[in-house]
Amino acid sequence: MDWTVYWFMLPVCIAIAGVAMFSGISGAAMLIPVFLIGFPLLGVPRLSTVEAIGTSLLLETSGFGMGLYRYFRLRLVDSATAWRLIALTLPLGVLGALASAQAPVQGLRLGYGVAMVGLAVLLVRETHPNESSVDSVPPAAGRVSGRGIAPGAAFAPSVGSAHPPCPAGTARHVTTTDGTEYLYCAHGLRGQQLLSGIGAFFAGLISTGVGEATLPGLVRRSHFPVAVAAATSTVVVAGTVVGAAGTHMVQLATHGGLSAIPWNLIVWAVPGAVLGAILGTGLQGKVSPRLTRWFFGGLFLTIGVTFLLAFTVFSSTFA
Repeated sequence: MDWTVYWFMLPVCIAIAGVAMFSGISGAAMLIPVFLIGFPLLGVPRLSTVEAIGTSLLLETSGFGMGLYRYFRLRLVDSATAWRLIALTLPLGVLGALASAQAPVQGLRLGYGVAMVGLAVLLVRETHPNESSVDSVPPAAGRVSGRGIAPGAAFAPSVGSAHPPCPAGTARHVTTTDGTEYLYCAHGLRGQQLLSGIGAFFAGLISTGVGEATLPGLVRRSHFPVAVAAATSTVVVAGTVVGAAGTHMVQLATHGGLSAIPWNLIVWAVPGAVLGAILGTGLQGKVSPRLTRWFFGGLFLTIGVTFLLAFTVFSSTFA
């Protein structure tokens, strides 16, 4: 086994994990094209589609595991919501991983390409009227409306101030380590469970879906502050992919032994994912949500179209 052939995955994973961590979107979505299109173009040993999906989820677990630790230290996570979502997304992620091993390879590839194009369209069409308020509302300036505090507003209430009115069981109060307080109402969590659960199944099946189904919904439908939504989405993604990645690795080892797992890739990629996660959490909140959404919309559209072309028009090259 050549232990240096995949050395370039160290900087690649630093970049991918960093971008994924500050946005709360799945890093596996950006790793799959590297494995299935980049590797053949670079002339390095290829991974099968199922190996690529399992390895990308394993690396995502490494990166999001470090991000998980740092977000909990910052106290940005809405723990009640995170555990409620993970209770459904974890088993569905495992189910998707089991289904991935039985699905037609070409179907997985084309399904991934279509999913990327669909995500791009959703990201570009999303409108977050509260984005400006998230960045501009100063401390002690939260506005109260009929549905509670203005979505995404962060403020430090004075002593004795009451939480804004919320439906039963939806009131949230998150206080970060720097003293910033977020008071908000967590709306529509049943619907969010369904969306995240569907995303989790596809994450196990084609490596992406749970972060993309969770983060936008927490901001747009549930009215979470963007910083809290990103941290909470990170926890949900980490809790989901650890089960899906473990299932893929067990299946690979069962059918091909421990040598079927690409250790010479993992030894470079895992440190990169961890370092990228550290950098990404430091960038959280410093990049405009609108700019982030447009960036990922363009990126996913490019990935999706490239994937569909690579495995249809140019299938002889990437088969």
